[in-house]
Amino acid sequence: MKTVMIALAAGLALSPVAAFAQQGGGGALSACTADIQKYCEGKTPRTPEMRACIQENSSKFSDECKKVLAEMRAKAAQGGGQ
Repeated sequence: MKTVMIALAAGLALSPVAAFAQQGGGGALSACTADIQKYCEGKTPRTPEMRACIQENSSKFSDECKKVLAEMRAKAAQGGGQ
């Protein structure tokens, strides 16, 4: 589970939603943990492979996870709340 949380954080750090995630958007970690485990199992955290897996499979993620990721992207597009 800890590896999945790290993997998701790494994936987010490599994406446009990183600013929001670093400023308290950590809810995505719990909302997406099961999805990351299911679709990106065996991928090494903090790698382009993990980032690609998250991007390629995000359409399969739970509605809750999709919602959180969409909110994070929107927040990041608005300047990350800075």
